[in-house]
Amino acid sequence: MLKKIDILGIEVDNYTVREAMMQVENYLDNTVMNTIETIDMKMLELAGQDETVRACIEQLDLAVIGEKEILIAADVHSSQRLSETINHDFFREFIKRIIRNHKRVFLLAETIAQEEQLEHFLVGKYEQIEVAGHCAIEEKSNDFESVVNEINSASADVIFSILPSPLQEQFLTENKSKLDAKIWYGLSSDYAPRSRISRISQIAGRLIHKKKLQSKLHKYNKD
Repeated sequence: MLKKIDILGIEVDNYTVREAMMQVENYLDNTVMNTIETIDMKMLELAGQDETVRACIEQLDLAVIGEKEILIAADVHSSQRLSETINHDFFREFIKRIIRNHKRVFLLAETIAQEEQLEHFLVGKYEQIEVAGHCAIEEKSNDFESVVNEINSASADVIFSILPSPLQEQFLTENKSKLDAKIWYGLSSDYAPRSRISRISQIAGRLIHKKKLQSKLHKYNKD
């Protein structure tokens, strides 16, 4: 099975969950921060228009495919990989690993409401997770330096980010070297189950991005 797949000229990792978790173990022992992000179709579409997003994806230490449509578009039909992606197995195994290793997490979001929702989900589903701190960028008036200071003062091992693209990639690109943590993990907006209504909206949005991705892939392969 290919460990790298090409989508619109962007190389994205295609590791099994077991292989990816072996890398995570190494990251937790590193003296520099390693970067992980969940890649969805919206990000790939944006990467075609925004060089910061594209460069950030290409420079990740580990890109986790977040939607099965990306695998299918890359002609990857492994039942194992499709199942792992649909069920968000990497995210669940990652959480279990950091809890088992007694690692502390920091939660980063754009708004206070989003940060509270993330904390409610994590603490509610994983009671043993240790949240060292949290921050919403709107609290700091979009002052990245203040956000970095807030993160570093918490002395967390893992930063969970649910910043939207391209804000997430801009923040990471400008501040990666300043962040004092073992792992940066950029989650997609699909990190938690939604209500039936929002789930329907999410599926509709996914179909739109799927069609756009397919159109771009057709043009890319033709060129």
